[in-house]
Amino acid sequence: MKRIAVFLIAALMCISCVNILWFFFPELTIRNYILVLPIPLIILSYFLCVEQKNILYLLALVGFMIGDYCFIIEEDFINGITSCAIGLSLYGIIVLWQGHYISTRRLLVSAVPFVIMYMSPFFFFVDKIEDNIFSEVVFYTSAVGFFSLMSIIAYVSKRDAVTMKLLAAGVTTTLMGITYGVYLFLGYNALYIVIADMLFMYSNFKMWQYIIIKDEPLLTTEEI
Repeated sequence: MKRIAVFLIAALMCISCVNILWFFFPELTIRNYILVLPIPLIILSYFLCVEQKNILYLLALVGFMIGDYCFIIEEDFINGITSCAIGLSLYGIIVLWQGHYISTRRLLVSAVPFVIMYMSPFFFFVDKIEDNIFSEVVFYTSAVGFFSLMSIIAYVSKRDAVTMKLLAAGVTTTLMGITYGVYLFLGYNALYIVIADMLFMYSNFKMWQYIIIKDEPLLTTEEI
């Protein structure tokens, strides 16, 4: 099990290195094909690690894989962001479904202040969002917020090494969403997209760890 985790970490680090090189050498077109590999690698590693598969998790990964293909290969923004939003929404549903220890009262009490705080950066972007993509951007932003909120509530409700991985995934997803928003609507600087891509890989890796440990209770956090 540990070997699979090491393999996945090494592969994601290599992809990150190619991503960083692209920032200095924009003519490195191989980057577009390399960046669609993280999710397939995570899917492969998931199949190698667990016997009973989590269908919702696999559907979420398929959503991300389609989103990456639309974004990077097809340059199809609307379908790309919609597919990724579906994946993030499924992440949030998974946490809500598995988190039987999550307090409904705490969830309801935390939701309003979290939404206000989370949506604040969105208002810096709202005037710059074109009408033809507005609904998709709102859907994506809401999906990021939903997953992030669920990860925070899960950690607050039960603080341990497992929910810490989930919290890392949620917080990183929020940072990714903000960074991607800055790239698209405030400053079209390649550095932002490089950072957003690496945050995307890291958040999905931490979610992979969380799912495996939750679905395979005999595993310890040291093994994955």
